[in-house]
Amino acid sequence: MRLFIRLTVTLLCFFALPAAAEMVLNRSGGSDPSSLDPQKATGNTAVPILNELFVGLMTTDPNGRMTYGLAESHTVSDDGLVWEYTLRDGLKWSDGTPLTAKDVAWSLQRLMLPETAARYAQFFYSVKNGRPVTAGDAPPESLGITAPDEKTVRFELSVPNPLLPQALNSFSAMPSPRHKIEELGKNWTKPGQFVSNGAYMLAEWLPGTRLTLKKNPHFYDADNVQIDTVNFYPTQNLNTVFNRFRAGELDAILNFPPEQMDWIKENLADELRISPTLGIYYFLINAKKPPFDDVRVRKAIALAFDRVALIERLLDTGVIPAYSFVSPVVDDYEVARASIADMSMTDRLAEAKRLMAEAGYGRDNPVTFELAYDTQEENRKIAVAMKSMWAAIGLNADLMDTEFRNLNRKARTRDFDIMRWAWFSPFNDAAGYLNLLRAGDPSNYVDYANPDFNALMDQANSISDQDERNRLMRQAEQILMEDYVILPVYHYVSRRLVKTHVDGWNENARNNYLARYMTVNRPE
Repeated sequence: MRLFIRLTVTLLCFFALPAAAEMVLNRSGGSDPSSLDPQKATGNTAVPILNELFVGLMTTDPNGRMTYGLAESHTVSDDGLVWEYTLRDGLKWSDGTPLTAKDVAWSLQRLMLPETAARYAQFFYSVKNGRPVTAGDAPPESLGITAPDEKTVRFELSVPNPLLPQALNSFSAMPSPRHKIEELGKNWTKPGQFVSNGAYMLAEWLPGTRLTLKKNPHFYDADNVQIDTVNFYPTQNLNTVFNRFRAGELDAILNFPPEQMDWIKENLADELRISPTLGIYYFLINAKKPPFDDVRVRKAIALAFDRVALIERLLDTGVIPAYSFVSPVVDDYEVARASIADMSMTDRLAEAKRLMAEAGYGRDNPVTFELAYDTQEENRKIAVAMKSMWAAIGLNADLMDTEFRNLNRKARTRDFDIMRWAWFSPFNDAAGYLNLLRAGDPSNYVDYANPDFNALMDQANSISDQDERNRLMRQAEQILMEDYVILPVYHYVSRRLVKTHVDGWNENARNNYLARYMTVNRPE
């Protein structure tokens, strides 16, 4: 009888053991992403989410360096025009459907179709018939992206492209589930219908509140993924997100109020993360609209804007004043700075007033225009400071605070005068910035069309010698900086707060912080 009782108690204790605690990462985001379709998504807010949901032929390792993703190897022909990527064995979508090279090729072909209107199709213009297919001037079947068998993706290029592996690491090159898209159309991205191939799956999306991801059991490296759930909380108010971090509601935040820097250094030093990144904060100037079609007005705008004073007073957080478009942390590239960079502010203001007067404007005949920015306290402070600086030369800025989705619409429709923008290059290469301003590029929101700039970039994009490419791109950047169709403000640094119980959050210039490489060990 005693043996029976002991056995019963043992069994009861066994079955009463609590399940292993779920490992959860709570992190902040910006505004809600415009889309979770890899070929159609735009804006920086979508990138960290897509990087968790999908993986392409190439991906990044725990330190942000490029490595193989779906591919396990690749070959390149001697002339650099044929690349073949071989896939891993046994790949699956999150619904258990096999994932093959044909899925990858179909997704990249979809990226290039004119009806997709993909912002980042230009990454693959070096592919045979890439630009003609995107423009609708060649049939899709002529595109040089194919899958000769279930495990091989083949790229036939028109010109050598040393950036192809980096392009394949961008979210636009991630595969989309053809079987779900053909079944559901645009509704395939809704929770409950969403299918991905990365370390995580979409579980819930409450716009403006929370986006939740769950571990994908069919991910090829699922055994090494420790975090079960990733919650993204879209928060545009920096004070709110900072307070939520301090309260322990968030494990990592991507930004914080600049005025809190001194307090943070004193009180949260172990949780502060600052490092260079490949991002630039800048303004687009609509050079198609009078009076901004006059280069004298555009140059005056740049002259009267004191980046250094703005950064010292409002943004004392390590960001770098920008007089170039390309980030100074790009490997082996010397940026081209605008010629006004070495002028004193006294001389710059005098020259700005002279140019405005020459163009027919001044404080007695001001230019009134809309200065648009997306809702965030830091953006508002910068816009207010710019308005004050420009008033001295006869520029009257009406501030427009709007959601990022509307800002994105304004950019695409050219419905703006001057508006805030940002870019985080997917490539550690100057072309990752400068190609955005090539004539006809979908991301060329200012419709910049300088033939000398275009010719230099065409040359740089067609050769594989990196030193020569850098020389040509620096010449192109110098032309761009003297045309003043964009107004660089600062080069980003990563400015994060990360709880000490999060392991594996490794700072890197690409800003890739993948939960699949992290663990969360909350204190008891």
